[in-house]
Amino acid sequence: MKNFTISIQTETRIDELKSNFGQYFPYLKWEFFSAPHAAHQGNTKKEMINHNPKIKEITSGIAAHEIHFSDETTVQDLEKLIADQFGLWVQVFRKSGGIWLETTVTDEWTLAFQNEQGRELSEQLERKK
Repeated sequence: MKNFTISIQTETRIDELKSNFGQYFPYLKWEFFSAPHAAHQGNTKKEMINHNPKIKEITSGIAAHEIHFSDETTVQDLEKLIADQFGLWVQVFRKSGGIWLETTVTDEWTLAFQNEQGRELSEQLERKK
């Protein structure tokens, strides 16, 4: 099991968090939303935060924190952890060739398994080109 830490500070920008997560899991990505979502459901595109705000601009009252998780953390547990600790609503997406899919149906999968599935799908689709 591999453990990971991502620092979240009030001045941190969304794109920096996405990049930090992507370094650990290149076939997964975070998207941030302005509203929460229920388990096994996604958000609408209009709720997606498309600009690159600082954390303090989209949540209130957090101090500098670190988020700790492992490759055995499930998607739903990571999303809940971020919401509970930081008041940020994130969805994990998995790469599938040239597109990114919300992992709503596979929220119980671990980050390691999600990333591996993304790698395999992307490599299979690349070979078919």
